[in-house]
Amino acid sequence: MKKFSIATAIAMFAAMTAPAFASCDTHAEDDQAVCASKCEDAYLKDQQGWTADMSKVKESKKACDEKCGCPQNSKGL
Repeated sequence: MKKFSIATAIAMFAAMTAPAFASCDTHAEDDQAVCASKCEDAYLKDQQGWTADMSKVKESKKACDEKCGCPQNSKGL
């Protein structure tokens, strides 16, 4: 029982601290986060145009995220 409790505590600690080390957070201040934030801003601006071609806007966002090293940011597009 003691080993199970220790293993559970370690797993819970790892699960809680893992998001703190996420690499593509757009709210951080490192270079990668600034790049990802610019991609997000451009995507939001481009998709609000009346004649926006959404397939081109999505491809542009994916390419920008790839360039920043954050392909997971455009995973749901």
